Amino acid sequence: MKKNQTVKKRSPSEEEKVCFVISPIGKEGTDTYKAFREVYDYIIKPGVKSSGYDLRLVRADDIERAGSFIKDILEVILESHVVIADLTNQNPNVFYELGVRHCLSPRTILMAQSLEDIPSDLREYRTIIYDLTAKGAKTFGDRLSKYLEDIFENPRRPDNPVLDRLGSIIDRRTSELVKEASDLKAQLSSVLKKGRAKEVSVGAEHVQDRLDRIFKLKNAIMQAEYYRFTGQDGTFTRGVGEGKREYKLPTERRNFVLYFLREDQTIRDSWYVSAVETNVNIHKEMADVRILMEGCSQGQNMACKFIIATNEDLTSRRESISKAFAKMKTFLKQDAQSLFNLEIWDSDALTEKEKELGIRVEI
Repeated sequence: MKKNQTVKKRSPSEEEKVCFVISPIGKEGTDTYKAFREVYDYIIKPGVKSSGYDLRLVRADDIERAGSFIKDILEVILESHVVIADLTNQNPNVFYELGVRHCLSPRTILMAQSLEDIPSDLREYRTIIYDLTAKGAKTFGDRLSKYLEDIFENPRRPDNPVLDRLGSIIDRRTSELVKEASDLKAQLSSVLKKGRAKEVSVGAEHVQDRLDRIFKLKNAIMQAEYYRFTGQDGTFTRGVGEGKREYKLPTERRNFVLYFLREDQTIRDSWYVSAVETNVNIHKEMADVRILMEGCSQGQNMACKFIIATNEDLTSRRESISKAFAKMKTFLKQDAQSLFNLEIWDSDALTEKEKELGIRVEI
């Protein structure tokens, strides 16, 4: 309930809410302790009381519980409805606790004895410059009352750099993850529905198993295995004699895995391969191809082939995929565009590869 009935303002809730005060404290008996205890007792407490809101004030040295002191502080920072942070003298502990609060919640009010104590990144947010005079205490209380009124009317409004700048990024990433989860759920549902029919169909098998046979006969090796075999770490050489050069390529990207095709003691070609059973999300696959092309073309002229392998039939989509790939290459530097090509190894193409290598024969 409202403690001062003369204040023409309704209490925000019948339930008492906590207002945690972040401030320099220092050891008891020191000048720092005495100075900021006076600020707490004669500036902050009267200001909160005169606001008319039922807020229970808590400062770090008010917490007396067994267990971890840091854990208790973090819990209070998280659970407090309002936080007031005194940035006077730019105390490191104060800024640490304020940073934690900014990551967790809005409803934070800054105060300081000088504008110089407020970092430039924070000066656009709620800040009360105060002094220790009687008039200063009254001015502090008046401004605090207005800030609290705004907070209780708009409790979710972003009021710090983290929520202001990262809020939209977090929301967008959350939306992307929700959509991705929805896509995966739909793909799983489709696979489960088709699974029984595929298990009994003649020749049905995992696309990765088919690729493993093809790569074995093509003398292709995954980059991780190649590095273990050669003792190299992240880089590889190609060519012989004066034409020998060292390269460093991105190792993988989502579904895409890097393979090396060996010939004698050197690498003849490099393939990025994405193996997808069915329901290929071609937009995501092509987006990853674009990222990999950019990484592969940085300061080196290493030709790479991108392969999207699937048991799905992509015949009707081949032309549009080829056009999309050609358009993507226009974003690269002119001398890098000819280094890359894309192949679609769908169900029919995989079968042809198997026939060419003698893996599949007519019986």
